[in-house]
Amino acid sequence: MAEVERYTCLGCPIGCALELEHDGAEIVAVRGNRCERGTKYARQEFTDPRRALSTTVAIAGARWARLPVKVTQPIPKERVREAAHILHQIAVAAPVRLGDVLLENLLGEPGVSVVATRTMERIDTA
Repeated sequence: MAEVERYTCLGCPIGCALELEHDGAEIVAVRGNRCERGTKYARQEFTDPRRALSTTVAIAGARWARLPVKVTQPIPKERVREAAHILHQIAVAAPVRLGDVLLENLLGEPGVSVVATRTMERIDTA
């Protein structure tokens, strides 16, 4: 017996209302997408939902106390809170350059790095 899962596509700004029909783990059809990204998104969301993560980490010796960071690849949806908790425990020291890798293999996921999304110079407080 086929079942239907509903998603809102995040593949582009249109935000198509998707319907993924499946019979157990087998995908039967994807409907509602205006482009191929919708089909890809629905299949990914059904089989292995992942999310991007952007947040901040503590930084010492810089003008601001928090450094914006992001992960280089989406991580499993069910582990986003765990990843955010890990990142909120990280502290780095200035200077940091845009694109600097601050942590590799986040959550043990090969190729998932945490990178700085801003350059922050060291400031002297003396």
